Amino acid sequence: MNYDAVIIGAGLAGLRCALKLYQSGISFLLIEKSDSIGGRVKTDFLNGYTLDRGFQALFTAYPEAQSILDYHSLNLKEFYPGAIVRFDDEFHHLSDPWRKPIESMKSLFNPIGSVSDKIKIGLLRQKINNKSLKSIFSAHDKETIQYLREAGFSEQIISRFFTPLLGGIFCDNSLSTSSIMFEFIFSMMSLGSNALPSQGMQAIPDQIYNRLPYESVLLNTPVSQVTSHSAIFPTGEQINARAVIVATDGPSATELIGGFEVPKYKGASCIYFSADNCPAISNALVLNGSGKGPINHLCVPSNVSESYAPPGKSLISTTVLGTESFNNTNLLNLVRNQLTEWFGQMALEWTHLQTYNIPHVQPKQAPPLSRSIGGTRFLSNGILICGDHRENGSIQGALTSGRIAGELTINMLNSQ
Repeated sequence: MNYDAVIIGAGLAGLRCALKLYQSGISFLLIEKSDSIGGRVKTDFLNGYTLDRGFQALFTAYPEAQSILDYHSLNLKEFYPGAIVRFDDEFHHLSDPWRKPIESMKSLFNPIGSVSDKIKIGLLRQKINNKSLKSIFSAHDKETIQYLREAGFSEQIISRFFTPLLGGIFCDNSLSTSSIMFEFIFSMMSLGSNALPSQGMQAIPDQIYNRLPYESVLLNTPVSQVTSHSAIFPTGEQINARAVIVATDGPSATELIGGFEVPKYKGASCIYFSADNCPAISNALVLNGSGKGPINHLCVPSNVSESYAPPGKSLISTTVLGTESFNNTNLLNLVRNQLTEWFGQMALEWTHLQTYNIPHVQPKQAPPLSRSIGGTRFLSNGILICGDHRENGSIQGALTSGRIAGELTINMLNSQ
């Protein structure tokens, strides 16, 4: 059977592209090599625990997410608007002054930064929120560390707050990420909440998938080669189409197509524990402000959404940045030792549930962003390429790229 379009990869970009084509009456086949949709946005269910593959969350202010997702059906549960910073053997709260003004006043004199630093955060929020997304993405680009220093922030708040916070978001605690991406994410954090679907992050791609015809998605089907008009399987069989869209992650795209450069990727390990005795950190994100030890940040997802753990149990999520720890057989002990330093003997009783080593968490997004990403477009060989590595490394970027790919496909087919 011939199709108008074949899409390779059923992550967020591929699903969004497929939905755009379906809504426009374009025949398509969405092909996925694994046994489930979602790409890197996946969730496992283990003995009553909901384990997202890597620490993930949805910024509800993402415009593309707002336009395509039914937030009510996702039953979103919000993180605390702020963070807890572990520094100097204590936990210090930093609260959003607009949403938690009284608690924010209490944090003015903690050692995470000066009073001036905390006032500057408020002024920066106001400045960025007055910008449109178009103006943010067209601004002069630089490394985030330079941006923060030029904004007058002290080295104390940069190292104790911004480094672990942005390290967790961009999987890069060197703060070498594009300042455009910093402004974009800071804007999303200010304008909306950070939330988890009650049934795990995979509920997001599942919601899009459930709007597509069942027969239009082919799982467990690897593709070994693509041309501008065909997808070829390892058996030599092929499916022909008027348009071919590659919606995989960057490394997989280069294996299929070749001949173009993709950004390098940042990796991380996510280590889950179950606990009978939950640490008293509520639904907040905890940042490692000291820079010591393997943990960059942790949270208790079951404090955000009770459905993440069985009744009477808690789920602890810890994140270690980088890929160098993947082969460290002692990593679990190092993480547990740090948890014991932070929370005392109770952490020794926590049960290890699962470790996810994820080499391709996010594409590296060094300035200038436009050059490091590349844009959703037809390549010279006629193949259309999309994915978060073409726009920006976020759920917003993946959904945007998928929509643009759908629009480009429709325009191309209508012009023939």
